Amino acid sequence: MSCATIRERGKPIWVCEETEVNELWQALAQGVLIGSTYGLLALGMGLVYGVSGIVNFAHGDFISLAMFISLALFSAFALDPYVSVLITIPVMAALGALVYRFLLRPMAGHQFLMIVQLTLGLSLLLQNGIMMVFGGQPARTPSIVESKLIILGDVVLRMPHVIAFVVAFAMAIGLYVMLRSTDFGRSIRAVHQNARAAALMGVDVGRVQVVTFAIGLGILAVAAALLLPGTPIQPTQGLQYTVITLLVVVLGGMTNFVSIMISGLVIGIAEAFGTVYVSDTLGRLVPYAIFVLIMLFRPQGLTWRTS
Repeated sequence: MSCATIRERGKPIWVCEETEVNELWQALAQGVLIGSTYGLLALGMGLVYGVSGIVNFAHGDFISLAMFISLALFSAFALDPYVSVLITIPVMAALGALVYRFLLRPMAGHQFLMIVQLTLGLSLLLQNGIMMVFGGQPARTPSIVESKLIILGDVVLRMPHVIAFVVAFAMAIGLYVMLRSTDFGRSIRAVHQNARAAALMGVDVGRVQVVTFAIGLGILAVAAALLLPGTPIQPTQGLQYTVITLLVVVLGGMTNFVSIMISGLVIGIAEAFGTVYVSDTLGRLVPYAIFVLIMLFRPQGLTWRTS
């Protein structure tokens, strides 16, 4: 592979001839890196579903909101997305606590379709609110690492994807340890197993659910920052993220963190191979085809049992 160093805005960057890159290893690496972010997106939904039984169909629009908050911070203060996450995490967590406390919690225990309608209405509210404030045109939030590359033999990796991979798995491990080793984590697991029994044992079920929803939206703030560099954003993108998240969560068995992360990698790799070996448009349908096949022959998904 021939690579050269050029200077852009006074900074050295690598430029390589992509025609010489080994497509197989390139697609595999790309799929693993993107899939880890999909897994992180799904962890937030799985965590919320585990303690409340609510499937949040506004999930992708909360991701979109976090992205546009980062865009606003960049426009106002020139904050890099990786820096603005220090602001978006508490903002999204606080919003999550308020949304669950005053909108979703009163509906908990009602018919599933009522909660679906509520979260779909919330999705439309967020989408149109973002469009009113920021307009309908695609926008970008640049990052200092956006154009940086890592060369590993015949494989070229974008630095933002590598950062996303490392952060996603670090957060997944952190959440796993929190659930297994802390009192609050054990409270979450108790509410997930049997909310009534947990309440009888002194667990404040309502508090656990509110805090868990806040953590879920905080995770989305991190995922939004990881997805932003080099990615155009627009107000209507929320549905795309909701669908891919549901795909990963269902494939991973809804509440099992290990299975969800594995499912994210499967979907990411399938999407990467589809876009490389089929076409950029039709290739995006490959993950859905694989999802259907897995559900036909293994309805429980890629459930990975942990003790």
